[in-house]
Amino acid sequence: MEQSRGSSSRLRFLLAVLLFELVSAAAAITRDDFPEGFVFGAGSSAYQVEGAWAEERKKPSIWDTYTHQGYAFDHATADVAADQYHKYKAYVRLMHEMGLDAYRFSISWSRLIPDGRGAVNPKGLEYYNNLIDELLKHGIQPHTTIYHFDLPQALQDEYNGLLNPRVMYVLVPELALQS
Repeated sequence: MEQSRGSSSRLRFLLAVLLFELVSAAAAITRDDFPEGFVFGAGSSAYQVEGAWAEERKKPSIWDTYTHQGYAFDHATADVAADQYHKYKAYVRLMHEMGLDAYRFSISWSRLIPDGRGAVNPKGLEYYNNLIDELLKHGIQPHTTIYHFDLPQALQDEYNGLLNPRVMYVLVPELALQS
């Protein structure tokens, strides 16, 4: 037993030293260590950062339903999340201060087209336009993902989600017709 404890202590010590060395080496990396034109960026998904889950005509996505039914760890939801919906200017300012070149974010289908099809929500469109304008104002390239696993609950109910390939034929024509 004593030998096992000694081995365990040595292993923890070696792991701590290795971790320290890795962190020290990473701290020494600069932009000059990357090829010219390398784009430094960050990414998020709407569900993870936006919050404002039921504001200004946004309707539930499959994740809202899932977490509100208590299936998430510790019964957590993203009702508020990082509250990027309200604090996007401050977050973009932080991205700029960090020196990011790009920000990849997803557009919540449930916020932009609340029923999954039909009318575009003007407040949702305004939010994404404002976010993009703020990114551009700070010299940050916006990169969007139109779908990041947050299908509107209405389409989940109607089509049984992505198990039915027809659900994607709903999104593409809606965006093309309204752009």
